[in-house]
Amino acid sequence: QDKCVACGQCLVSCPFGAIVDKGQIFQVIQSIIKGDKVIAIVAPAFIGQFGKHSTPGKFIAAMKKLGFERIVEVAVGADMCTVAEAEDFLEKVPAEQNYMATSCCPAWHSMIDKLFPGEIGKISMTLTPMVLTARLMKKKYPQCKVVFVGPCAAKKLEAIREDIRSDVDFVLTFEELQGMFEAKQIDFETIEPMDDLNEGTAAGRGFAVSGGVAGAVADVIHKTHPDAQVLTARAEGLRECRKLMTLAKAGKYDGYLLEGMACPGGCVAGAGTLLPVELAANVVGRYQKEADTESPLESPYRDQAEDLG
Repeated sequence: QDKCVACGQCLVSCPFGAIVDKGQIFQVIQSIIKGDKVIAIVAPAFIGQFGKHSTPGKFIAAMKKLGFERIVEVAVGADMCTVAEAEDFLEKVPAEQNYMATSCCPAWHSMIDKLFPGEIGKISMTLTPMVLTARLMKKKYPQCKVVFVGPCAAKKLEAIREDIRSDVDFVLTFEELQGMFEAKQIDFETIEPMDDLNEGTAAGRGFAVSGGVAGAVADVIHKTHPDAQVLTARAEGLRECRKLMTLAKAGKYDGYLLEGMACPGGCVAGAGTLLPVELAANVVGRYQKEADTESPLESPYRDQAEDLG
C-alpha cells in the first residue's frame, strides 16, 4: 500500500487474472431499482468501446434502457478544468512555483504524493473533470445520484476520498458497463439511437489521450494571453512519469506545464477499457472532430469551475 498508486495496470498485466478491483454494479442497479434519479457522467474515452455500432446516440439509448435518468459527457468538466488550469498556471508560474503539474490523473497525483512529497504543492489545485462534472450535476439536480463511467480503476479510489465521496456516488468501468449491457441483452446493432452528446468541446474530448490535457491548457493560454510563453512536457506510463518528476525536481522543467498519465497512451489505455489503445485513440480523434465547438473558451460552462470548487 505504501507504493500502490491504484493505476490498475496490475489488473490487466497479471497473466492469471488473480487481481480484481472492487465493483459497484450491484449498488448502481439497486439505486436505479429504488427509484433514484441516477445520472451517468461518461468519460470521453467511451467512444467506440462497446463495438463499431455504438454511436453516441445508440449509447444513450442503451443507457436509458438500463435505467439511467440522464447521460452527460465528462468532457464538460474537462472544459472547465482546462480554463481553470490555464488561469492557475498563469497565476502561479513562475511567480509562486517553478512549474505546474496537471491534476487530472489520480494515479499520477498519487505517485507524486508518495515518491516526491516535496513537489505535491506543484500540482494544480483544479478539480478533476470527473469531480467538476459530478458537482455540476448535483447542483442542477440536488437529489440525483451520480455514476462516473470510465476507463480508469484509479477513479474508484478518487471517488471515496472524504472530500469527493458526496459528489460521486458510484464508479463503473467500461468493462463493468459492458457486463450490464450483456445482462440486459442490449444489441447496439439494432437499438434505435436517441439524443446525441454535444456539450463537450473537441479539446475536452481530447483529455482521453496522452498529451490532450497539456495541449488544451496551452491552447487556452495562447488564446487568452498571446504574449505568454508556456512550455509543455508529458509522460505516459508510471516509469516515464517518474523520470519526468525526477527531472522536474532537479529544476530541468522550470516554467513548464507537466502532464502525467499513469497508463501508457492515456485514459484510452485504462484498466477498464475494451479496445486496443491505438484503435481507441483513433476513434477519440474522430469523435473530437464531431464536436460542435473546438475550444473550452466556447463552452457555456467555462467559468463555473470556481463556483463548484
